[in-house]
Amino acid sequence: MKEKKQANPFHGSKRAFRNGAYASVLTVVVLAAVILFNLVIRALPTKYTELDISTSALFTLSDTSKNLLRELDTDITAYYLATSGQEDTNITRLLDRYADESSHFRWEQRDPVLYPTFAEQYEGASTGCVVLTTADKYTVVSYSDMYEMDLDAYYYSGSQEYTFQAENALTSGIARTIRTTEYQLYELTGHGETALESDFTDTLDNAGVTVSQLNLTTAGSIPEDADVVLVNAPLADLTAGEVTQLTDYLNQGGKLLIATDFTVDTPNLDGLLSGCGMTRQAGVLVETDADHYPYGYPQTYLLPNIDANEITAGVTSGMMVYAPIAQGIVQSEDSDYTLTPLLTTGDSAYSLENYATAETAEKADTDPEGSFDVAVAAENPTTGGKLVWINCPNVLLSGTNQSVSGGNAQLLGSVVNWFNDAQTTAVIDGKSMSATSLSVPNVAIIGLGVLFIFVLPIVCLIVGVVVCLIRRRR
Repeated sequence: MKEKKQANPFHGSKRAFRNGAYASVLTVVVLAAVILFNLVIRALPTKYTELDISTSALFTLSDTSKNLLRELDTDITAYYLATSGQEDTNITRLLDRYADESSHFRWEQRDPVLYPTFAEQYEGASTGCVVLTTADKYTVVSYSDMYEMDLDAYYYSGSQEYTFQAENALTSGIARTIRTTEYQLYELTGHGETALESDFTDTLDNAGVTVSQLNLTTAGSIPEDADVVLVNAPLADLTAGEVTQLTDYLNQGGKLLIATDFTVDTPNLDGLLSGCGMTRQAGVLVETDADHYPYGYPQTYLLPNIDANEITAGVTSGMMVYAPIAQGIVQSEDSDYTLTPLLTTGDSAYSLENYATAETAEKADTDPEGSFDVAVAAENPTTGGKLVWINCPNVLLSGTNQSVSGGNAQLLGSVVNWFNDAQTTAVIDGKSMSATSLSVPNVAIIGLGVLFIFVLPIVCLIVGVVVCLIRRRR
């Protein structure tokens, strides 16, 4: 008998070694690929790697913030003062989004325990704040600036409801930090004008605009440092001399913002506006489109369209401007001024000409209809003079502004940006921190009830009977 060939004891060992070596190399390659993939992902901006699924879009920057950051040409370092392990993730995530939008913006955390004297360098700095710094300036954004408590809800119900105002505070702080020029706005007085309230003065303060009052009767002239003159819904006409001074100021490159009340007869002021190529549309504007006036309010309480242009660029997309009881503006085709509509009605609006005697707001056959201008900007390319006319006396009122969550203040800030040829102000709507209640319409409640009480049980019963019959046949 032939002897069986003995197996080589080293053959299996070599194969096992080779397989083990292949496995080890493959493991190293996979680990290296995973590490490299993680490094690449971490290098990507957080806006691509972290989706904002919060109901109020807490970490999604507005167009106002994005535009400011993209145009940023000054290096800004933001220092977040917070103890390690106790950071507010809402704030850190938002700071990441700011850094994603501009290479000129970066942020670092400063632990007060590790850096006990750091806050002493900046007046008003404390734990929880963000300090925005450039080479020679700084702005402190406090924790209370970023989280605003609803005092009315606290006093009346005892509940602590907060609004996340961090984006508005940080973007305004950046604008304030990089600003190199201060501006002066004068509010005209002496004719029953409406003074600006805190909603609007805060907006102007963020823009570096100082608000002062001006009575031309006592002052005698417009101050040389006047960057803007505001005439806000006077209850009496200006004198011929005052109109002459305002006209001369405009012809020398001045800026005028005028809001008027169509119930007040102001032929002198109307003459100034006419010289810029704009006149009044007779009547009061009435909307027929339900999307252009608030539910439950008269159709004369307008929610006009915001025309997209460089003048309204500071108004956040999706925000509304409220213009209760307004009159149309007619543009002249023969004017030295370039006219740009800012606010317009819907296409099916009409102007109720006999509003003083009409018992209802129903349209008469003679009433003009279509789209009407509510606010128009005029610019003289030769002199550089700029004028914005809002033919509504209620646009610059605090109550009106709050009805649209600050939309009217955003419009004012945007107009100021245009007047000053710079984006220096930001008004961004706060985001609620309260849980949003789920509302189910009555129709849906009935449908869901039928589905869960009748349809699904019957379907389950039918499926069970079919399964039983199939099993028995087997």
